[in-house]
Amino acid sequence: MRAGVPIIILALAAIGGLTWAVMALRRSLARERRLARVDDLTGLRNARAFHEAAGAEIERARRYQHPFTVAAVDLGSRVGDELVRAAATVLRGALRATDTVARLGRDEFIALLPETTAASARIVLDKLRVGLADLRTSDGRHAIPAIGGVTFLNPPQAVEEIVRATDERIIEARSTGAPSHVTWNAAPPPVPGFEGR
Repeated sequence: MRAGVPIIILALAAIGGLTWAVMALRRSLARERRLARVDDLTGLRNARAFHEAAGAEIERARRYQHPFTVAAVDLGSRVGDELVRAAATVLRGALRATDTVARLGRDEFIALLPETTAASARIVLDKLRVGLADLRTSDGRHAIPAIGGVTFLNPPQAVEEIVRATDERIIEARSTGAPSHVTWNAAPPPVPGFEGR
């Protein structure tokens, strides 16, 4: 009987060690998943996280038939890390906690604003314009960001359509020097099995 006690203690120690190792592995995996969706420089979400959130929002908007807006900011070329971080801070402060803000590229940001109408979107774009107006490049020049937004009354078929539509607004904003906004009112996709009824 006494000979079995050390074996039980060893077994319990092994189970405890294994449990600790599994918990450490789970924490590590959770950290890696989070880091795979976060931009290192700004702490904002990255393109992967934005695409996931936008895909989910398309489905939610389709199901509940509510609008959503996507706003994009392009800081322009030759911006330093400090300007990128400062812009991220402005975006975080100007948007709601429920909005998804992400850094898409070196100098490009995109924000997903669920349940945001065209009128509210214009207010947000102006808020971004004012907030970003004081940003300066590393050599002291004023940054001239292009700001664009699209309000989707009917959701597009794919996230790529969202990105393409906001890219078009950025191009227009660059050419006019003012924020550009458009309302997307494409016909909703047909419901399978109900076409022609």
